[in-house]
This record gives sequence, structure tokens and C-alpha cells, in this order.
Amino acid sequence: MKSIATSHWRLELLPASPYSVRYVVAENEIGFAYDWQSGEHAIGTDRRSTFKVRANSLAVRARGCDIYSSSRRGGEYLRLVSEDIDVRHSRSDFMDEGAVGIAHRLRSLLLTHADPLDCEALALALRDRVVGVCEAPQEAEPGWMTPQRLRRVDEMIDARLSEPILVADLAAALGLSTRYFSRAFHQATGRSPREHIIECRLRRARTLIETTDHRLTDIAADCGFSSHAHMTSQFAMRIGVAPSALRA
Repeated sequence: MKSIATSHWRLELLPASPYSVRYVVAENEIGFAYDWQSGEHAIGTDRRSTFKVRANSLAVRARGCDIYSSSRRGGEYLRLVSEDIDVRHSRSDFMDEGAVGIAHRLRSLLLTHADPLDCEALALALRDRVVGVCEAPQEAEPGWMTPQRLRRVDEMIDARLSEPILVADLAAALGLSTRYFSRAFHQATGRSPREHIIECRLRRARTLIETTDHRLTDIAADCGFSSHAHMTSQFAMRIGVAPSALRA
């Protein structure tokens, strides 16, 4: 199993192998089946029945739901577990075209041990797609993200820029769900919190590159990039030049 976890959410990529599980859902979760699966299950009841799940299908499990599921063959399966998934009812084997691409990109990131901020962005996108299908979205109150709150966000980012800070960390510090915080931030600034974190990292990295002789590898670490290569790809994508070219 491949997984990545923070204090706010957990992603698990389960292999295509036989399984038999029973548990009570502790936090709302989203599941995505990459493969066709069949077996026996009981969702929220003691009565077991056979099931067939289509490839590229979704499931949501509400907190407190009693789960039993078994399959002789299984199938590759993605689980996103989070306190921020706003669903009140369990639902199985439904489709959403937008979620398919997100789930497949998440699998690639988990298999390559990608940057947690990149994983979080896709995890939140998957959550928003699924919650949008299942429940009415929670809208941010206009004007909630005041200049004072924006300054507080920037101060938190600056203080922890060398760490793997996530959007969920910023939301929790303000006492908000990640979804509400992201909507309020975008409403106030026109960009997502993730984009803002990356811009802050790039701005500090650019200053260090142009004003110090620190090694690029050290600068990448000091600015919260997962590697020198990750910093280079972000510079190329967003500024159009490599870090080494700025120093030259």
C-alpha cells in the first residue's frame, strides 16, 4: 500500500489483491475504484449481499457507517479520508467524469512519492468534485477574508516556508474547514491558497538565488521545495527560466 498522511487528511492507494475488511468509518471518506471489482459486502447493515463495482467509479462513506467488504480478487483502490469531507449519507458505485482524471493523477503522485502540497491540491479537488455531486457546497461569506486575515496567512506561510506547509494547516489555524478557507481566499485574492504558497516559495527562492551564493539544493530546502528538481520545474513553469539562469 502506498500512502501519504497529514494531521488533516490521509490518502491510501490499495493494491489489486484479495481482501476482507470490517470497520466503522471514523471520518468521512471517498473511495475510487480503478478496476472492476466484485465480492460481498454489507454497508450500514448486517445483511450481506453480492456487489459489482465498475472501473472508475466512486463511493462515499459517512462517519459512523459500519462497513464489511470482501473480494477474492480485489482491485486497485484509492481512499481519501478527511474530517473536511462534507457528506451525510453513504453512497456507492457512482460516476463523475471530472473525478476520473484527478484520481488517476493522484495515483501517479502516490507512486512517485510526490510533494505533499501537490497531493493535497488534487485531494481537495477530488473532494470538491465528489461533495459537489453528493451535497450542496458551503459558500464562503463575502468579505470574510479581510486584509488583516490575509496578513495573518502570509505571516504563517513566512514562518513555516521551509516546512511542508499545507492549505489544511492554514485553514485549521483560522478555525475553518479547508473548503471554506479555500473559497474565501480565492474570493479575496483571485487565486487558490496552494498557488499563493508556491508563489511565496518562488519569491523567497528568487531573492536567495540573486543575493546569496548558497547552493541551489540548499535554497530549495530552505524554501520548502521537496527537491532541487521540484524547484527547477516550478521556476520553469511559472517564471519561464531555470534557477541557474537567474544566478548566471
